[in-house]
Amino acid sequence: MTTDTNGIILLNKSAGLTSFKALGTLKKKLKEYSGAKVKVGHTGTLDSFAEGLLVVLAGRFTRLNPVFTAFDKSYEADIIFGTETNTLDPAGDTIKTAEIPEYKTIESVLPSFQGAVRQRPPIFSAVHVNGERAYKKALNGTITELPERDVHIYNFEIIDWTSPVLKCRIDCSKGTYIRSIARDLGRLSGSCAHLRALTRISVGPFNLADSIKAEDFNPSEHLIRGRGTFEKLGKSDALHFRIIETDVDGAAKLRQGVTIRDSFFKIPPKDNGSYAVFIDDDFIAYIKYENGKYSYHFVG
Repeated sequence: MTTDTNGIILLNKSAGLTSFKALGTLKKKLKEYSGAKVKVGHTGTLDSFAEGLLVVLAGRFTRLNPVFTAFDKSYEADIIFGTETNTLDPAGDTIKTAEIPEYKTIESVLPSFQGAVRQRPPIFSAVHVNGERAYKKALNGTITELPERDVHIYNFEIIDWTSPVLKCRIDCSKGTYIRSIARDLGRLSGSCAHLRALTRISVGPFNLADSIKAEDFNPSEHLIRGRGTFEKLGKSDALHFRIIETDVDGAAKLRQGVTIRDSFFKIPPKDNGSYAVFIDDDFIAYIKYENGKYSYHFVG
């Protein structure tokens, strides 16, 4: 594998595709570009009916997956009142109908969707239950609900109300299900509801406006690994690291995975923590420094 296949891809997933299938075109193009199979993974699934930003990690950058999944996310959603489906989305079967609530009723319950919230994930979801995905158990009829869990909703903004559809923007923590918000908002409003459409517009410091469709992906242009991206990541709540400079000799040794020494860097670190190592605008490695000792997170 060449270092050119290690990086971040901002993918604009189309509605109607699973997150897994959305990566297929990227894998094919990366293989054609590098001549070898390249590991690729997304950092937070989007349901098939949903569209928008998937932050994809390629090559050695997949080792950052655990920290990328911790990023907060923002969505635009269409919640349709009067019907609830078993999947809480437009692909499911209708299981409940009710009168459409008045707008003032919906407005009155919105404070329940601000701040720390206890939320019950949909049974048709990728949540693990005893080693198996919840949606598989739901299809078999072996579960009827999942345990509640803590999530955080930072902002719930109404964009438009054209009965029976509420268009809104939701900024939330990882693990928040917008389908569950639609369900709970419907029930608290004395009605029922499900999610008609969903667009993810941001993940941490990354925005949908900067993403590309899979068919437009060009590895030489769209693999992100530059200093500017790492400067954004280093300021995020999920990742805390600084940038440190190396030279040609230090870069070569780091890529060989040899024991790290102060001499590899133009200015050696003084403070404990994680560091992204660069030579000019080229990412070399992600390392840790603690009490005079170095260790590798990974080499780019």
